[in-house]
Amino acid sequence: MNKFWVFVAAVLSLIGIWTKECRALSVEGTTDKVSVKVMTSTDEINEKQALDVLVKFSMLNGWHIFAQNPGHIGRPTEVNWKLPEGYRLENVRWSKPKDFKKGKIIQHGYDTTAYYTATIVPIDRPERVQDLEVEIKWLACYEECIPEKMVRTLSLPITDLNLLPGNEWRNEMQTAQRSFETSDLPVDASAYNLLLILVMAFAGGVILNFMPCIFPILTIKAISLVQGSIKPKQMRQEALLYTFGVVLSFLITAGILLFLRWQGEQVGWGFQLQSPLFVGIMLAVFIVVFLLLMDWIHLPNLFADKLGRVTASKKKISAFATGFFAVLIASPCTAPFMGIAIGYTLTQPTYVYFPVFIALALGYALPFALVGFFPKAVHKMLPRPGKWMAILKKIFAIPVLLTCLWLVWVLQSQLVLRSAAGGGTANLDWEAYNKAKVEKLVADGHAVFVDFTAKWCITCLANESLVLNSKDFEKLVKDKNILLFKADWTNDDPEITEALAAFGRNSVPLYVYYSGKDSGYVILPQLLTYKQVKSYLDK
Repeated sequence: MNKFWVFVAAVLSLIGIWTKECRALSVEGTTDKVSVKVMTSTDEINEKQALDVLVKFSMLNGWHIFAQNPGHIGRPTEVNWKLPEGYRLENVRWSKPKDFKKGKIIQHGYDTTAYYTATIVPIDRPERVQDLEVEIKWLACYEECIPEKMVRTLSLPITDLNLLPGNEWRNEMQTAQRSFETSDLPVDASAYNLLLILVMAFAGGVILNFMPCIFPILTIKAISLVQGSIKPKQMRQEALLYTFGVVLSFLITAGILLFLRWQGEQVGWGFQLQSPLFVGIMLAVFIVVFLLLMDWIHLPNLFADKLGRVTASKKKISAFATGFFAVLIASPCTAPFMGIAIGYTLTQPTYVYFPVFIALALGYALPFALVGFFPKAVHKMLPRPGKWMAILKKIFAIPVLLTCLWLVWVLQSQLVLRSAAGGGTANLDWEAYNKAKVEKLVADGHAVFVDFTAKWCITCLANESLVLNSKDFEKLVKDKNILLFKADWTNDDPEITEALAAFGRNSVPLYVYYSGKDSGYVILPQLLTYKQVKSYLDK
């Protein structure tokens, strides 16, 4: 057997040895008014791995319970955990409540089924204990209101294996995710089936090729392929190796993201750009690319076959490396098509999670791969080699230079202490995001707009420049007395990561508007226009 496949088989065997798919652990309690079921994602606990928990409330015989904001009259339903030393609770979410109106009295709650989910995360030398205690309190109302509670202890054997949730947990979580929807949401991950998510991912991958930091490099390299001597077999091999490099890079990034979340880390897509070291490396790479495009430095066979004498073997390595490293800078550009898709995948089993990233990778690799498989068609469309190629390289150097300046700005933002305010126009007051303050303002009836952004997110910067920093937006905000909060995710911030997860996302941009009229909110599209924003803020 080929040594490579022996190595692959060995790695898969080790993964199988150290990974275990578990059943969910569940305990229940029932009164004549409410049935409560408590579940954990696995029936064992690894003190180095996060544990997801879920509580399902089923109301009986016409009774109802209250939401976290009960309205004019009522008491919030409570889920209180007694956690061992070294653990904390994160990512708490509740189902969207419905309104109960009696005259002028408005209450918010649940009369059929409601879900609560959260994550128990190890933070610092957690105790090797097996028991978790939960106390659940609610006020059940029909013609009268009666307080009830349930206390349960969950016993979880300790293991050192990486634990994966089983089908029972995944099915219950899918139902819970649907209950988190808000009726005004323009799009929601749980509303899409897997096929549509895969199509979105594929389309997002294709569009990534046209981003200013990617398009010049891939275009010049594609032109160099067809301007040289056309050897169909060799070009097909290079196209396949490029595609393999892209797919492998996406899978490694997705694998790291999944592994970190298994370990309890709160990270999201584009997390590598929160590292100043990574941004510095990317800056150095793009400076070299700019110098090459300007012909101020020369490397053999980077853009055209005639520029160097290299072996076919080195060309194959170059094709693979181009695909592999082109992915690294592309991740922050995926948000318009991948924010929902990636948020969806994080609640799914691995056999759903990885196909989404493969679809994204294949879409990203497609344009360049088509050049390799159909070089004659592209060759006929291009003029003969000449001075125009040198001019084109210098034209493409402009967006690469702008990318370098952008990366310098991102790096400066990460290394230099900045003011707490999030920026915006000089006449608008953007406060730094604070979850507790936002919740209090919303509970008091204030209108609040939250901008989840990052300086390495190209889509975020475009939306800010075209809409959020405009005079029209400024006037709209002042007329409606909307309070503005900016959640800057340029550097890693656990509070912002947790807030994103609560909305079913793990990437930016994300725009959330609380009208102040009730406890609900709306999520705006990721690509903004002023007309869209005004329609949402007028609700």
